[in-house]
Amino acid sequence: MTMRRRESRAVAALVDAVAAPEPPLPPVRATDSVASFARWLAYAPQPNRAALRATLLALAAARFAHRSRAGRLALLRRLGHSPLAEGLRATAAVSYYGDAGVLRALGHGPLPRRAAPRETATGETAPHGAAPHGTAPREVAL
Repeated sequence: MTMRRRESRAVAALVDAVAAPEPPLPPVRATDSVASFARWLAYAPQPNRAALRATLLALAAARFAHRSRAGRLALLRRLGHSPLAEGLRATAAVSYYGDAGVLRALGHGPLPRRAAPRETATGETAPHGAAPHGTAPREVAL
């Protein structure tokens, strides 16, 4: 599913208002947050997708993207804490903070690669971290 240009601008303005990135965090335009929001929207159930797209178009009609960040936040506050408003805010935040560049700027690097599975004495492949063949798994005290 592709978003219309007006929807994309509304999403970028929404993400900017919700995440409020300041250096060292990258600006919204330097992230994949709009594409991430569009992917999430494509997988949303049809009724949710229709409601969110209608809301994005309403934001676009209200010239949301042309307002200052403070003006956008004021408009979002007027939406209150409805499920629709909370869904928009949460999706915007996840779309921004899930970007690889944002994660790196926050000090979160990629996860270390897992070691390749090893072969057991019987020739089977043991999953990573499994106890060697013939030994009981180690118990962990909680």
